[in-house]
Amino acid sequence: MRKITLAANWKMYLDESNSISFIHKLNADKDLFSDKDIILFPSHACIRAVKDHLDISLKIGMQDCDMHTQGAYTGSTSINSIDIDSCIVGHSERRIVYKETNSIISDKLNTILSSNANPILCIGETLKEKNENLAISVLDKQLSILPQDLDGKQLTIAYEPVWAIGSGDVPSNEYINEMLSSIKNRLKSLYSDTDLHNIKLFYGGSVDASNIEELLSVKLIDGFLVGSASANFEKFKEIVRKIKL
Repeated sequence: MRKITLAANWKMYLDESNSISFIHKLNADKDLFSDKDIILFPSHACIRAVKDHLDISLKIGMQDCDMHTQGAYTGSTSINSIDIDSCIVGHSERRIVYKETNSIISDKLNTILSSNANPILCIGETLKEKNENLAISVLDKQLSILPQDLDGKQLTIAYEPVWAIGSGDVPSNEYINEMLSSIKNRLKSLYSDTDLHNIKLFYGGSVDASNIEELLSVKLIDGFLVGSASANFEKFKEIVRKIKL
């Protein structure tokens, strides 16, 4: 039976006080959460507070990191700045808002792969690219930065169609399966069975309690990268309740 992972990307929704409040509620309902595979991604400034107040064994990750691990880089955050389990790289908001190119994302990915954390690489097409039937070629280009060998590291590819993020417009299961199948085939062309065993496929984009059961029927999905719904405790709790696998 597959173990579904929930990656909760809080983005910049919760400040330190609200992050601690969320964790207190989570601790109080530990019977629901303790047997689930959950990774929490607080804001950088709130990671320490979340780690200090968390009473159950959940993983903690960073939403992004700098390509450098130390030095004169004012305002940036090193992957080595705090002990974490995972780090998101290539999120569409980083690509669009902060103009991060494949080259920058590649450098960040390699930095994470050289650390103790495991990367979650986000890929996805815009609505324009989808309508022009360019989705698969866009995903291939975004996957082109992957290293030749994972050297035993775990890697997650999070397919997040840009047009679905925060819009409530979730692709059909058939469409998601088509995109994940394409990603899987590309990975098979790159990696050995040993490396493939260490790669997970996530879906992200307007995931909430109303659609997660339907999405779970897509067998290629190993987990979900959940955005705004994960920063609301009651909404996140309802999502977790529906994870029966």
